[in-house]
Amino acid sequence: MKLLGIDHGTNHAGWATMQNGRLTGYGLRNYTKIEMPIVLDAIYQDSYRMIKQESPDFVVLERPVHFRNSGIVIALVGAYSMVTLAALHLDVKVESIRPTELKMQTGKGNADKETVALEMAMTYDIDIDSIAIPVHYTKSCPKGKYKVGDIKDHLFDPADAIALCSAFHKKQSGA
Repeated sequence: MKLLGIDHGTNHAGWATMQNGRLTGYGLRNYTKIEMPIVLDAIYQDSYRMIKQESPDFVVLERPVHFRNSGIVIALVGAYSMVTLAALHLDVKVESIRPTELKMQTGKGNADKETVALEMAMTYDIDIDSIAIPVHYTKSCPKGKYKVGDIKDHLFDPADAIALCSAFHKKQSGA
């Protein structure tokens, strides 16, 4: 069974492919230079090409469940809908994983993104920085607290996409 997991978003989208429980690829798509609502078309087109190229049996997405504000609702549900529509147009089944199922890949249903990324890195023997991509400061902080090159944050989208595939695979295989 071939899976394509997509951690969708309107700024970044992580993706991962898995064949019979073995990780075969992963990466990150960057949409930060494309404004709403045009980004939704870019997400659809990109997803369509990726699904067509990979020919998965299932596209696995994280089910949107709760949001901090209405802007996030529009963005995430829009991205989720575009990926779903691309899969439907290619006759590929779509499955949703609840956030708690994704986090359970660590053994805890309330794990944070860093914990999920560390677990995926250990499980699949991959470099943590390739799935929890460091984002560096590009300007020095006025107070001198941070300098250019210091790590500001991480993009956990590829790790989440791997966890989506892993969760669905375990669910299907009864593990």
